[in-house]
Amino acid sequence: MKCILIPSHGEDIDKLLTISSNFPKPTRRPGQVLIKVQACALALGDIRVMKGHCDYYQHPRNGFPYIPGGDMSGVIEETDDNSRFKAGDRVLCMFELPRPLDGLAEYACANESLVERIPDTMSFVDAATLTSSALAAYNTAESFVNSGDRVLILGGSGGVGTLLIQMAKNKGASYIAATSTDESLLHSLGADFVINYRKQNFWDIAQFKKKPFDIIIDLGVGRYESWKKAKESGVLKPFKNGGKYVTISGDEPEMKIHGLWQTFTFMMSILPRVIWTRMWPSVPRYCYHMDALEVRDGVFKEIIDLVEDGKLRVVIDSRSSTGTSLDLDAVKKAFHIMNKRSGHGKVVIQVAS
Repeated sequence: MKCILIPSHGEDIDKLLTISSNFPKPTRRPGQVLIKVQACALALGDIRVMKGHCDYYQHPRNGFPYIPGGDMSGVIEETDDNSRFKAGDRVLCMFELPRPLDGLAEYACANESLVERIPDTMSFVDAATLTSSALAAYNTAESFVNSGDRVLILGGSGGVGTLLIQMAKNKGASYIAATSTDESLLHSLGADFVINYRKQNFWDIAQFKKKPFDIIIDLGVGRYESWKKAKESGVLKPFKNGGKYVTISGDEPEMKIHGLWQTFTFMMSILPRVIWTRMWPSVPRYCYHMDALEVRDGVFKEIIDLVEDGKLRVVIDSRSSTGTSLDLDAVKKAFHIMNKRSGHGKVVIQVAS
């Protein structure tokens, strides 16, 4: 089959990514479905696996070479006899934690628990975006955003942020601010105030100090300084008044974990803060959302229903390759966008036309 391959860890995208036309077609195991892939959406995990920065737990499952990409959509070709799916079903599929693999290929196998049917009216490109990023946004909104909350999202124009703005509105947030250089996009999604982080710091804005936020959600762009400034500047309420600082990545979005000790030091950079802010109500509570990618029964159907009901709009980066079949140059371009963390919406690659 045709697929993209990465032969080893490294950082030179143009040299690492190759294309093969005769790679073995995967063999399905019991409990899995075989999917003819139509589109694949990239995530930051694809960059981490490629670079090997977190190879202690995000290494390629079957060694090298491996097929990158894990969030996909397509058509089911083969299932178990007792499966809830059948050949011909149009589906989306999230990668199996903790690493995205196997999506940038003509065929991929996936555990049934990570697969959901999509309506005939939904394109495969749109469907591929409603996987890990949509799940992270949905779980975060459901777990932390309450009706009437004033919400600040750090990283509003990325794959998670563009969805989280809308989901926070759906949960009843009364005011949403977000950081981005794309003001018009974020306003169109429902943001009330957009902060161009190249021109101003959110912690310096007087109106936020006068009327602080109930929750700040850091989507992997803020690092420790943002938490510190939010706590000290008064733009986030103390926990005695309900204030929470939520992160899905901790202090170091580009962390390096090559062994047990680095895993321990990473967790110890976060857990003490989680604990002491629970004991000190005069500061905002610090929350590390470890369950952002928890998959429960029916969750992808709920996300799809939001799109079908007009309550959620998919945002795809305009530089995505959505008009051709699997193309090496287009894949390299997509990886460069993800590596620079410069995507506005989801970066999607068309695998089959």
